[in-house]
Amino acid sequence: MLKLVAVVLLVAGCSAFAEASCCTPKQWEGFLGIQNQTAVGHKIVSTMSYAEESYDFHLKKMAVYNKDFRIVQDFGKKVMYFIAGGQCSATPWPFDMVNCVPDNATLMGTYEFGGPGGLMVDMYDLDSFMPGFHGYMELSSASCIPVAQTQISDSYVTAIGFVNVTEGIKDPSVFDVPSPPCPMNTDNIVMPLDPAHPWPVHKLFP
Repeated sequence: MLKLVAVVLLVAGCSAFAEASCCTPKQWEGFLGIQNQTAVGHKIVSTMSYAEESYDFHLKKMAVYNKDFRIVQDFGKKVMYFIAGGQCSATPWPFDMVNCVPDNATLMGTYEFGGPGGLMVDMYDLDSFMPGFHGYMELSSASCIPVAQTQISDSYVTAIGFVNVTEGIKDPSVFDVPSPPCPMNTDNIVMPLDPAHPWPVHKLFP
């Protein structure tokens, strides 16, 4: 499976509920740096990848893509498509699309990225955004722009860094799903082999 990441700075802080909800733009795009560490036998395998992401809350769709693959998450149909090498697979995607920090989000702490005069970042418990998942979601304090995300399980750690995030969608065709090879309906989609880690990349906020 293909996964992406960037180095994430963690800060200690007292757990508290977010005082006020913040919302990202309803349409935005950005670049992702993804570092993945997976336990294979008695070794830790580390990989680094890059991709672009397009997010459209109006369409209820999100796409992650580079020259080798494209992932389209259709929150309306509750399906995720993975397109690569002229082939397409579809798996259930039972999550709701999130545009704002949930009211029950747990604020783990706030830190200054880049030192004095840098970007103020709020770090939340990932479970508030992705029920059942462990890790952190980090958003800029002033504008609620994604900064970083870390997913942690018994077998892998995936860290994602967001850069050059801009408002709007330049090319809406990134959300198009070709049929064929992708199924036209949801009757033939298959469940992932590992329900705890069901997608090739990640589920991103928002």
